[in-house]
Amino acid sequence: MFANNLIMKILILVIFLQTSVSFSQTGWITQNSGVTDSLRSVKFINSQTGYIAGAHGRILKTTNSGINWIQLQSKTSTEIFSLSLISTNNIYAVGDSGLFLKSVNSGNNWSSQRITNKKLRSVFFTDVNNGYAVGDSGIILRTTNSGVNWTFDELSGDLRLTSVYFIDRSHGWISGYGIILNTVNSGDLWETQFVDGGLILNSIFFTDTLHGWSGYYDNTTFGPQNIKTTTGGSDWNGYATGANAYSISIYFTDNMTGWSSGYYGSIVKSTDGGLNWNSQITGTIDHLFSIYFLNSLTGWAVGENGTILKTNTGGVITNIENINNMNSQNYFLSQNYPNPFNPVTKINYELKVANYVSLKVFDVLGNEVADLVEEKKNAGIHEVIFDGNNFASGIYFYKFEVNDYSEIKSMVLLK
Repeated sequence: MFANNLIMKILILVIFLQTSVSFSQTGWITQNSGVTDSLRSVKFINSQTGYIAGAHGRILKTTNSGINWIQLQSKTSTEIFSLSLISTNNIYAVGDSGLFLKSVNSGNNWSSQRITNKKLRSVFFTDVNNGYAVGDSGIILRTTNSGVNWTFDELSGDLRLTSVYFIDRSHGWISGYGIILNTVNSGDLWETQFVDGGLILNSIFFTDTLHGWSGYYDNTTFGPQNIKTTTGGSDWNGYATGANAYSISIYFTDNMTGWSSGYYGSIVKSTDGGLNWNSQITGTIDHLFSIYFLNSLTGWAVGENGTILKTNTGGVITNIENINNMNSQNYFLSQNYPNPFNPVTKINYELKVANYVSLKVFDVLGNEVADLVEEKKNAGIHEVIFDGNNFASGIYFYKFEVNDYSEIKSMVLLK
């Protein structure tokens, strides 16, 4: 359905659309995993060495920044949901049916144990000895001797806990279905900070003891959002992450710059601390379960069907971004909604003054498939309907042009 090489896809698209800035770098490029399993967690210890884990006990390792990935012998076929890396030697993982895996020699050998019969969805070690794991039925596990022994804490009710994150030895947070918990004493006591039973909180991330984010979607309205705190979690405020982003994993490199990956190949980026988010072109409609960044430019995202994506540009396609910065104060193009869509979606744009507008749709090869607007429009907000009844499922791009301003966004038709 799609071209084999994402670089070629975008290069053809950019040349075809006759953009005014030369193509210098891609945003997200595909790396070859060598597997077709769902990949659930990605972590890097430095710019060269990283690990990915997922279905069927699969653990992949790279020592050359993802150019090549090798399969490690985990000696389990149980699905792994989460990784925690402490050093080049010490690696921990948890998964289905209470699985706990540990390696002390860079993944060459693994020891395993079943520490509960519950599904464990997230693990975090603050050092080689102290670690935490959370999962289904409200289970919270803690070890102080590198996983040899664990203490149990179980919240009341059938509560799914999805993510655990610590900023230092003392301060940690847990997200779950409709809840956020916090500890300031290394897990001796967990206190509830946030409750909303309609929210599915899939991940939680903090850059320091004050600034944190959790991505979610609303189980009643299915609206994609993230919540943010600047007070260590004593209060949380919600912000939109773009149409149907449905955050699964969230990562910030500092208090301002962060990314969220989610369903249908969605990656959105914020440069203002999570107040506003912009969609990025990923070239896939596979769900992206985990995202990780080393710095503001270099990151990876992994997901369904063995998908591994890497960026060296913070996910930005440099030529398109340069075009978008031209005269953007006079025009605004929204992300289509719904997205993904079947078969109809809406595209809104705003003009500060009357102008001649061009709005066209292209496929991933740069072929024009629809001419939605080609006329002068008055100032104000305008809505355009794109009907995908006659088109195949896949990724499409819509290009908005006014005078010397041009902007491109992607959308997913999913039948």
